[in-house]
Amino acid sequence: MIRLDRRLGIPLVGLVAAVVLWAAVIGQIGRDRARSVAETAARADIATLALEAHLRRVFTAVDAELVRLVRRADGQASAVSLAGLAARFHAIDRSLTSVAVIDPDGRVTVSTLGPLPGFVLADDRDYLQGNLAFDPARPILGRPTMEPVSGRTALTLSRRISRPGGGFGGVVVAFLDPATLARGEWVDALGPDAVAALVSTDAVVLAQSGGTLPAPGQALSDPLVVAALRGAASGTIMLSETADRMPGLVAFRHLPDLPGAAVIGVASATMARSADASVWRTLLGASAVTLALAALIAALAIEARRRVRREAELDADRVALEAANRAIARAKRQADEKSALLETTLANLSDGVTVFDANYRLVTWNDRLEDLLGLPPEVLYEGAPYEGIIRAQARGGEFGSVDVETEVRRRLDVVRSGRFGVYERTRPDGRVIEFKRTGLPGGGFVTIYTDVTPRRRAEEQMRRAREMAEAASAAKSSFVAVVSHEIRTPMNAVIGTLGLLAETELDDEQRRYVETAHESAEHLLAIINDILDLSKIEAGRLALETTDFALAPLLAGAVDLFRPSAQAHGATIRLEIGEGVPPYVRGDAGRLRQILLNLVSNAVKFSQGGDIVVSADAVPAVGVGLSPRIRFAVADRGPGIPEGERARLFQPFSQLEPPDARRTGGTGLGLAICRRLVELLGGTIGVEDRAGGGSVFRFTLPLAPAERIPEPAPEPAPPTRRPRRARVLLAEDSPANQLVAATWLRKDGHHVDIVANGLEAVEAVGARPYDIVFMDMFMPEMDGMAATAAIRRLPPPAGTVPIVALTANVMAGDRERFIAAGMNGVLAKPVTGRILADALLRHLRAADDGEGAPDGSTKPATPPPPVLDTEHLARLGRGLTADTLASLIRTCIEDVRARTEAIGEAAATADAIRLRREAHALRGGAANYGLAALAALASRIEAAAAAGNLDEASRVVADLASAAEAACSALATGAEQAALG
Repeated sequence: MIRLDRRLGIPLVGLVAAVVLWAAVIGQIGRDRARSVAETAARADIATLALEAHLRRVFTAVDAELVRLVRRADGQASAVSLAGLAARFHAIDRSLTSVAVIDPDGRVTVSTLGPLPGFVLADDRDYLQGNLAFDPARPILGRPTMEPVSGRTALTLSRRISRPGGGFGGVVVAFLDPATLARGEWVDALGPDAVAALVSTDAVVLAQSGGTLPAPGQALSDPLVVAALRGAASGTIMLSETADRMPGLVAFRHLPDLPGAAVIGVASATMARSADASVWRTLLGASAVTLALAALIAALAIEARRRVRREAELDADRVALEAANRAIARAKRQADEKSALLETTLANLSDGVTVFDANYRLVTWNDRLEDLLGLPPEVLYEGAPYEGIIRAQARGGEFGSVDVETEVRRRLDVVRSGRFGVYERTRPDGRVIEFKRTGLPGGGFVTIYTDVTPRRRAEEQMRRAREMAEAASAAKSSFVAVVSHEIRTPMNAVIGTLGLLAETELDDEQRRYVETAHESAEHLLAIINDILDLSKIEAGRLALETTDFALAPLLAGAVDLFRPSAQAHGATIRLEIGEGVPPYVRGDAGRLRQILLNLVSNAVKFSQGGDIVVSADAVPAVGVGLSPRIRFAVADRGPGIPEGERARLFQPFSQLEPPDARRTGGTGLGLAICRRLVELLGGTIGVEDRAGGGSVFRFTLPLAPAERIPEPAPEPAPPTRRPRRARVLLAEDSPANQLVAATWLRKDGHHVDIVANGLEAVEAVGARPYDIVFMDMFMPEMDGMAATAAIRRLPPPAGTVPIVALTANVMAGDRERFIAAGMNGVLAKPVTGRILADALLRHLRAADDGEGAPDGSTKPATPPPPVLDTEHLARLGRGLTADTLASLIRTCIEDVRARTEAIGEAAATADAIRLRREAHALRGGAANYGLAALAALASRIEAAAAAGNLDEASRVVADLASAAEAACSALATGAEQAALG
């Protein structure tokens, strides 16, 4: 009992000493905190003096600028100029964001942030109300309000513009950033939670540098702070911790000339941190003493419990030893079971297995190993060296005719280096054995031997079958190319001869016969093109061209092309584009147009009345990082497609109607080509029933937004130039094609010589000068490729004569092959007079401008481009909703103004590279929206900058601003008219 009392008395004495110690510590902490609050209040008061001086300096400097502007106004707001003022903002203060002039009607006449034409302000703003009734002869400090140009919240300081008779002539207003005005070193020294602010005399926060006070424009809610601000010129207030959005300490000082006060707020946490050093020293000392007492008590407790712990440890050791004995017995039993299972598994494996230890001694193997490798039984025993097994195999000819010891050393070096893996070896009996060798953690390795002879034989058969299939595909492609050439060659003569015949004098019946024959020939040519497209796709030789293009004009063009045909069938056709569809996308525009034309053509053919709808809608991307998808649909009013027949709808040469019942004709290739093209483009296609009768063909393609807005393609126009009369050599073996091409050329006044093969072409070019050679590719004696190579070996000028290929072979890669052979261009048969004339115009100089018009008159001067091409704008808006078109035009106007400003800056700094880049961007954007005059000016600036002629570029830039504003105004007006019309 006495021992028990002593054990309890020592801890009680230590506990009492600790309580006394910590009571003294708490008292000292209280005194330290009171002293810290007093010091923080003094620093806050000094900070208000610095903030008051800063605010007086800023407002005095800003008011001086306002007074100077008011004096220059001479009573008229429109007379105020802000030129050069923005450059002085930094010298005044970084919080000054802008200066604006407002006329008596509330319109912003000028601003340092840019023009705001037509913007009228409400008359309830402080800087209007304070100056409207009379001239206060002093600046008006207003509450935070919205800056009219940028839309940001700003503090205002304004001066009245008085007319000579005393009337209200407007206001000059300076806008200051509330967050920047009060920020400075006077608040940084008080800690991260301190706040500096400007508060009006009616307790409204005008500006602040932190977030512990109400936002600018809101009133202070604490009545103590409000009463102090209204009752004294300066002071310091201690607040409750629970005050709404108020710091623990507030110091203020009124500005002598303005209705406001400089306010400094310090959070309670900041005041407490200043006393942390002494508090921590006190706490550390007390903690050290407390720890010493605790250590003493712990030592006594440890000594009392040590014997009990020793006995418990001995009991635990006994329990652990018994558990370990049981675990060893269980592990031995499991190892015996696994060993038996391993032996059974090895014996039943179809593969051979060997296991070698770290000393490369055989540990175990199975019977299958002897069958696979043909090893003698005497070399397979437990502990057999790997070296001995390899030597026995080498002597038996397993590795071929090799030196036995050299082969043994080589294979030992491989396993010693640890280069394990999978490899194969063909045994002398012809079987192929696969070896999978894996290293063991403690050294050694395991090898699995598999007979892969059947698999290798099957792979060899598949390889041969694939080679035969590829050879058959190549033969088919070659056959299609040859057949295409052989068909296109007479088709060239047929279409060309019909074209020549149509230009002769014919009566109505004869002309009807010619037109019918010409339409049939064109239809036959379309069938040939479909077969070629399908052949290219199946051969994998169809190349896709990914470009940026405008989607709406492409869809509108496809619809407009079939509008007359639809009307002839008694149907109407319309285009619908969803709001989420981007105006510009990236993809293969040509193949997309081909798919649409095929589907719309089928819809027109099968619809007998009703409406045909072509639509495009955006589909969200399925996974992360995938391109957005667009779903296209063509809905017709045809007879519909039974569900059981849809499986073969997209198969080549497949039509749902039997040959003897067809009403529309065709080869059945169109939908098959559509399916192949959609799959090549990464999409899907299908068909479904349409409500009310008919079918809907839908296909979905991944079309990412365009990387850049493409420049619009020039409008097709009749050629304004003609090639000069030329001496032409026509190399063509077909008499019919000779007649057609020569007639077209001679009708345009050219001299034409004709040869029938490549040898004659080379002789003709070497004998006399020619301006151009039209060369057929497939001719007897010498083909066009060989003839071109022979001509290029001739000395100039014969060896440099332009050579244009005439070919019906239009398989993928042919054009590139002909150009690489030395030709200057390629024309695909059938050719027409217009095609030949265009080729002559490309490769020969145009006729001299001095020749004038045929009647001797001079050509009229080119009219200046219009400010806005309304027809182009109408085409751009075709198929777009009014909201989408308005959004595009707003973006265009913003871009035009930004580019115009950037061009002006580049011209002022003589930055030719930037000037050329910005002018190029402005030219493309203006041309996209039909701003022809602005695009022409930008083109002149770009050309001058590219040539390094900055003087010429600067002269054009002088007219750019007015042209840009005129273009923006015309574009906005045109958009409104398009929306109304």
